[in-house]
Amino acid sequence: MSMKHIFLFAMGLVGVSMAAAKVLYVASYAGPVSRLSFTDNVDGSYTLQEVSSTLECGSNPGWLGLDQATGTLFCMNEAYTIANAGSVASLSKESLSVLDNITTDYGPAQSTFYAPNRLGLAHYAGGSVSVLDTSDPSNLVELQSFHYFMDKPGPNSTLQDKPYEHGIVADPTGKFVVVMDRGADALRTYSIGWDDRLVELGAHFTEPGNGPRHGVFVEGTSKTFFYVLGELTNSLHGFEVLYEEDGTLGFRQFYNDSAYQTGFGDASGVALPSEIAIAEDGKHLVLSTRDDGRSLYQGEASDTIVSYSVDFETGSLSLIGLTASGGLWPRTFAISKDGTLFAVANQYSVPGRLIVFPRDPETGIINDQRPLATWTTDITLPDGQSISHVLWDE
Repeated sequence: MSMKHIFLFAMGLVGVSMAAAKVLYVASYAGPVSRLSFTDNVDGSYTLQEVSSTLECGSNPGWLGLDQATGTLFCMNEAYTIANAGSVASLSKESLSVLDNITTDYGPAQSTFYAPNRLGLAHYAGGSVSVLDTSDPSNLVELQSFHYFMDKPGPNSTLQDKPYEHGIVADPTGKFVVVMDRGADALRTYSIGWDDRLVELGAHFTEPGNGPRHGVFVEGTSKTFFYVLGELTNSLHGFEVLYEEDGTLGFRQFYNDSAYQTGFGDASGVALPSEIAIAEDGKHLVLSTRDDGRSLYQGEASDTIVSYSVDFETGSLSLIGLTASGGLWPRTFAISKDGTLFAVANQYSVPGRLIVFPRDPETGIINDQRPLATWTTDITLPDGQSISHVLWDE
């Protein structure tokens, strides 16, 4: 073979190895935080493989947040296997090396960067909300902490025996933050004040027993809408957001149905909604439900992903369809920025299973019959818990 042919052959190999790649971060309640490479190969195939991993987040990593400005991955250690514990670690997004790891209020379950260098945390076990200053990722500082209490249990006395702050999200104006309290059936509201610290405004209470978990905002044509998962009633609620003249935030409910748009109460107490997200600037809304078994994936029972289109004028939702999550307990999912990739983490599949499906951003349809790539892990806790969160590096 001539040198020219050897060179061309080598270039061909390089072409395969240099195929387009995206990065996914994956957290597991069993301990690891992993960096995965999702590769779109030149031959049309896809691969999903682990590049690096760390156990330095803590005992039970449950949520991840990414600060592109500093190249830092933040890991919330929910620490649910340890009594009265919780922490947050800052990691280099490239090497996953630990920059800092600080003790926080108990059980941080979700986080959001609501302002530059301000990481808001919802603490499930602690029934609290806190704010971290992340301006120096190697020296995290807690700025604020709000603790909540209840006079008596809610309708679901087992799961609403105390406040359970589960979700936290900033509104589109960047002036407010809302926290979902599953125990108190409350949407706790805050304004963003001096030094980008939170200022408590009050709470809007949902129907008793709903258990608000996570929520998303959608900017409509002339109104802003807020959609909330009712974890304890397998429900989805829609609110018009009211920006009051006194500087507070209000909510007017206009939508109330099951997660599947099959009537409020369907599968209540059986199916458990877990994650909710928007895509295409709010044109589409997607949610996942656990333990419903309504779908089928490659011949086995699967839990479900539900997709809707959003009417920007009224906020009304039109069901696009139900698709399989590809396993059991899709606790979390992530949609790529261009809307073409849907990564879903099936927490109780054996082994733990992360699948990337193709998605059509024009229609919002997820093709659950054509998985692009699958990544599995045998690292689980004795109770079977595994993958807890997934995040695209974009």
